[in-house]
Amino acid sequence: MKKTTTFIFATLLSIIGFAQDIATARAQGVGATVTITGTATNGDELGPIRYIEDATAGMAIYDPGVMGSVLRGDEVTVTGVLVDYNGLMEMQPVNSNSINSSSNPVLPQLITPLQIGEDTESELIQIDNVIFNSGGSLFIVGTHDFESNGETGKIYIKAGSPLENSMIPMGAVTLIGICSQYTFMVPANDGYQILPRDSADIIPTGALLFTSSVTQSNITTTSFDLNWTVSDSASTNCNFGITPAFTNVINNGGNTSTHNISITGLTPATFYHVECYSVSGSDTAFSTVGLYSTASNSSGIIRPYFNHSVDVSFSTGVDAQNITTYFNDTIKAYMDLAQNTLDVCVYNASDATIATGINDAYNRGVVVRYIADDDVTNIMLSSLDPNIPIVYRDPSLAGIMHNKFIIVDANTTNNSWVMGGSTNWTNPSNLFNDYNNLIFIQDEAIAKAYTLEFEEMWAGTFGANKLDNTPHKFIVGGSDVEVYFSPSDQTTSKINEVIESVDYSLEFGLLSFTRDDLAQSVIDKNASFGVNIRGIIEQENITGSEFSNLQTNGVNVRTHMGVSNSFHHKYAIADANVSGSNPTVLTGSHNWSSNAENNSDENTLIIHDATIANIYLQEFEERWGELGIPNAIDEFIDVQLSVFPNPTAGKVTVKSDLEISQINLYAIDGKLISVNKTSEIDIKTKGIYFLKIVTEKGNTVRKIVVE
Repeated sequence: MKKTTTFIFATLLSIIGFAQDIATARAQGVGATVTITGTATNGDELGPIRYIEDATAGMAIYDPGVMGSVLRGDEVTVTGVLVDYNGLMEMQPVNSNSINSSSNPVLPQLITPLQIGEDTESELIQIDNVIFNSGGSLFIVGTHDFESNGETGKIYIKAGSPLENSMIPMGAVTLIGICSQYTFMVPANDGYQILPRDSADIIPTGALLFTSSVTQSNITTTSFDLNWTVSDSASTNCNFGITPAFTNVINNGGNTSTHNISITGLTPATFYHVECYSVSGSDTAFSTVGLYSTASNSSGIIRPYFNHSVDVSFSTGVDAQNITTYFNDTIKAYMDLAQNTLDVCVYNASDATIATGINDAYNRGVVVRYIADDDVTNIMLSSLDPNIPIVYRDPSLAGIMHNKFIIVDANTTNNSWVMGGSTNWTNPSNLFNDYNNLIFIQDEAIAKAYTLEFEEMWAGTFGANKLDNTPHKFIVGGSDVEVYFSPSDQTTSKINEVIESVDYSLEFGLLSFTRDDLAQSVIDKNASFGVNIRGIIEQENITGSEFSNLQTNGVNVRTHMGVSNSFHHKYAIADANVSGSNPTVLTGSHNWSSNAENNSDENTLIIHDATIANIYLQEFEERWGELGIPNAIDEFIDVQLSVFPNPTAGKVTVKSDLEISQINLYAIDGKLISVNKTSEIDIKTKGIYFLKIVTEKGNTVRKIVVE
């Protein structure tokens, strides 16, 4: 009997590999059933996944039903099957699990960014002297780049992380986290990232800390100001130059926690690397090195175009341009302006007219370059001169090259143009049938920023491998303009800033809306007193769509699904027609999705300009009306009457030769606010309203703007 028991036990050991170390288990590869013992280095702060390690290696374990109760520091013995999940070796499912002990310490392994890889996968690691590229912005869900002693790496913030929406540190920190991997590459030799668990995993190196980002203001052609705050009173200083070598130093001295520094004597449309710092005794706090632009001497012309009808009755002076089937001619016309360079970066193209424009530019001696996505049919490219160089995005990378922009003569003052917007160059679908916008900007500094992004992709760097390496704030024709590129620039946080900045009204028009955090911001803003929000979404029922969530929470959204041709826009309009606020338009190629934020190559323009905001509002109002007029204001009989003043500070008077029985006041979404029996209406909140005026001859509707 003893011999039989010994034989059975030995056989069991050989089958399940009982008590083998994790390195030995990993070596058995995908498909093996293994038993390992290790200490958990995380709890639920990283969601349902658990990472364990022993003295030899680490292992990811994904089985929420079995591992959900495991806490950081628990020693566990688990048996399960090894699988590959987008490059990460993990155990799934877990056949058995036991917690042997608790509160066991695990010291992180000190490494450099170049050592992040298979040898450290699923292990707790530490990297010293880490500087985040986007210091001062927020940790949103997605990847964030960092540098340590000349080597680069990435962290990933999961949804629900304790670090989500906290400020990214400025200056050097010690970084602790779990080495993980996420990639679609085969073989899986990239996509390594560090998962910090909470704020204790990011340790400042000094007592004096930056408590705000460095913000740029007062941008002129020869100067700009930078502002920041630190945790204690200290001096105001910066290093700057046109290269990171910093050929200039400003030491303003002083002893304050709030800092402002003016950098003067600069050149127009030029980018400057700046490192701000403050000194208190022997302690110095450094900012992340930022890249900042001066204003250009360009005209600053901004011209939006739409390929479907617009409602110019909402115009405040400049009518929106509906150029229908002339989208391709318009794109070619701007290409025809090119005298020196033409850079094209477009997801998908099949139009012969645009191909002619590109070939014409090349034939007259213009240097032409083209970047395309390699995951779609780009039939137009076969029509281009074979000597025009084309760079394709690697199709094995997560995401797509989703940009739609061109750059004309970037290094000229008066002939530098950038085209942005939502339009792919497919004929007839995206150019003519689907609802889209183009926007052209004549500005040398903007063109140079887009060229920096173009050069990065031209060198073969796409998607999550890109860095946040362009300026973001510009003055164009006297208006503030911001430029962001995905996935490196935390674009979602900038979209969120636009939403949170709204005082009176927000309109958004999107092909896709799947970001939970942006939806929550819209819902929260919609609950604010005096704020009216309306949205149009094409993809109502795709996986993760926020349409029903928004509607359930009282946001006035309408679906475009079922209407002929797709609503392909990606824009938002904040406080249009409210001059006392900050009228803003956001447009570009970036859908409000995690794929756009984390994987795909995108561009976004944020334009703080009342005229441009009103122009986009004219497009939105036309689409909104097509999707159904609120019943409260669907009657219109034109009668002779006057409503004044309009715009108004809050009180309007209605006069008519006809007898007026009542005047109904409606919000912009059609909600009845009041029923009035007098001809004077007092409106207490800024915004856009409608008056339904009931007369003896019928009813009429008038739009009112309260400033």
